[in-house]
Amino acid sequence: MTESDSPLIRKNKTKYLTRVINKRMAAIGQALGIGNISIYTARHSFATVLERSGANIAYISESLGHQDLKTTENYLASFEREEREKCRIID
Repeated sequence: MTESDSPLIRKNKTKYLTRVINKRMAAIGQALGIGNISIYTARHSFATVLERSGANIAYISESLGHQDLKTTENYLASFEREEREKCRIID
């Protein structure tokens, strides 16, 4: 990306790069036998490891690029809901 790129061009470049990275990560996940992984999976894992290791929510928020702590709180809460749902499905 360059500074002269319009917001639409930046968005399109980001979408393309994300798609390319996700395809490669999926191939790696399949090769390792751990299933489909993606940028979302990596971001989720990063935030979860920070939270479980006792990192300050402000640090997690900054690391994820969130402008508001509430966004980070909601993001982390969504993981907890997902985990509870997984446990219900298994039981």
